Amino acid sequence: MAMTLKAALQTLLCTALLLVLGCADSKAEQSARIKIFLDQWYSQAHQGSRQDTLCHGLGMLKHPQFTCAELLEAAATVAPNDFNIDSIIPMDCFADVCGNFIEVNLSGKTNSGAHMTAIHVLKQDNQQLKVYWYRNTALMAQLQGTQPRPAEKDPTQIAYDQLVARYPTLYRYPPCYGVRPSSSNLAGPLMNIENIDADQVIELAETTCANFCFSVVGQKIAPLCPTL
Repeated sequence: MAMTLKAALQTLLCTALLLVLGCADSKAEQSARIKIFLDQWYSQAHQGSRQDTLCHGLGMLKHPQFTCAELLEAAATVAPNDFNIDSIIPMDCFADVCGNFIEVNLSGKTNSGAHMTAIHVLKQDNQQLKVYWYRNTALMAQLQGTQPRPAEKDPTQIAYDQLVARYPTLYRYPPCYGVRPSSSNLAGPLMNIENIDADQVIELAETTCANFCFSVVGQKIAPLCPTL
């Protein structure tokens, strides 16, 4: 009986180790695949490629702040093959679209030697990766320096653009379109855009609702859960 129990425990331990090692191998393969993809993408940007096919069409439609050509133009300012992947985060959904998404955070240098950071959101369809959303230091600075005219954009979109320009990690939560802020759907206190703790907002979003989004009340950002 003791030997049977010992054998069973050994089997369970070996199985667990195989699973862990398998996951490690899978993560290493994924990291290598993403590095190769991004090396090629940045290389194409440096070679002058500006084709829409180098970005995911739905991503460009959903996030029209920049065209694919503008994303590639910004990518061309990054020193090729001279960046580090800081984190890879699989995601089931991005903003209001669900699918096979991967967030890639990287750091490196510009062509002039300045430090830069970038966030890629890749979408995988039929085993093929494409850039769905991209922001780097230059694009964030461009967004911060842009002053959209109210007649051209919805106030919620204007506030949202300013929010993600200041706090890039909040890009994963979309603006609330067609939702009127009220006491019944407010997920937390109104926030002054000049003084937001992004980590606290992410914690709030993860502990409230699946469709967390941002709206605007006066001059303040309103975190909402429309189904509350």
